Amino acid sequence: MSDLYVSQETDFMEPSDIAKSLATKFSVIDAVRKIDKDDFRGTLLGLAEQCRAAWNLGHTWQMPESMRQPKRVIVAGVGGSAIGADVVATCARLATHVPVEVTRDYTLPPLDEDCLVMACSFSGETEEAIKPFEEAAAAGAMCLAVTTGGALERAALKMGAPLVTYNWNGTPRSAIGYGVFLPLAILSRLGLFEISDQEVQRVITNLEELSEKWAYPVADDIVSLPALIAAEILDRIPLIVGAGFLGVAARRWAGELAENSKLLAVPVTVPEFNHNLLEGAVADALRYQREGATDPWFVILLDAEPVHPRNRLRMDITRMHFEEAGRKAWHIDVGGTTPLESIMRACTLASWTSFYLALYSGIDPTTVDILAQFKRDISNATESS
Repeated sequence: MSDLYVSQETDFMEPSDIAKSLATKFSVIDAVRKIDKDDFRGTLLGLAEQCRAAWNLGHTWQMPESMRQPKRVIVAGVGGSAIGADVVATCARLATHVPVEVTRDYTLPPLDEDCLVMACSFSGETEEAIKPFEEAAAAGAMCLAVTTGGALERAALKMGAPLVTYNWNGTPRSAIGYGVFLPLAILSRLGLFEISDQEVQRVITNLEELSEKWAYPVADDIVSLPALIAAEILDRIPLIVGAGFLGVAARRWAGELAENSKLLAVPVTVPEFNHNLLEGAVADALRYQREGATDPWFVILLDAEPVHPRNRLRMDITRMHFEEAGRKAWHIDVGGTTPLESIMRACTLASWTSFYLALYSGIDPTTVDILAQFKRDISNATESS
């Protein structure tokens, strides 16, 4: 597939008057710049080139002889520095017998010399990456720091540990290209799995095409898909359902909507969702239906051709249950011919959707004042005895 599409032909494909009005307003760059003061849009447009630079860096970085194929890989990081690792771990689960896991905490599981710990921190100041890195080095595990600088870089240099640094003029969450393709290249060089340059370049070309297509919310009098979704979830609560390996994309959606649009969203994954939370979600929709009240939820189901056929069937039936309960559900096939391609397409759709939603809400998509304040609070706090 060369484009994303919504799987069923129904009247919701026709943009509402509000969707048309908002999309038209923000097709004028001056209107965008009044809200997007730090050019978050520019980082979205630069994603493909970022991915290309990250892939090349991973292949040209001088790997020390002490690094060898590990029997286990643990990536330590949080937030925007960890979501890329989630993508890598998801792809690795489908391609290699070597377990790749992501830890978002201060401590690590038991380690040995055959374990590789990658500490990923965009700023280099993330304590949940630095402490595990130091712990891994003390345990004699293979260590690798991936950062733009900061305390993590200084710690690696002091220890004489392997270090990869990169530059990106954007937020940590917008550096997903480095988060995915840099470790992907390094792990492929270590022999964990085979991924061809041709496949990676195809993914990057996909991202270039999508960025070009979605750079404006309206093109040739057609409202783009992210702009259309943004208008639909305005003032609503999104439930993001990822099919199989697209569960990682659902988590990316939730993160992007929270940080860029200041909107809480709930990410879930099929098939697990069908074994517990579906009961509450549909029962909740039925209550709104019985009471004649406005349902504040909006369901987005992320699907793709490489997903397991049973999970694709589950997505169809999940959508049917929501629609019968009166809850609006859009089933979106994100396209792609490989898991990596489908995941990156879904993540890119998340970024553009959250960007347009921020504009529609009059919110600067770059600033994260609440998170910044929390970081100041935790840095100044002392642990209770």
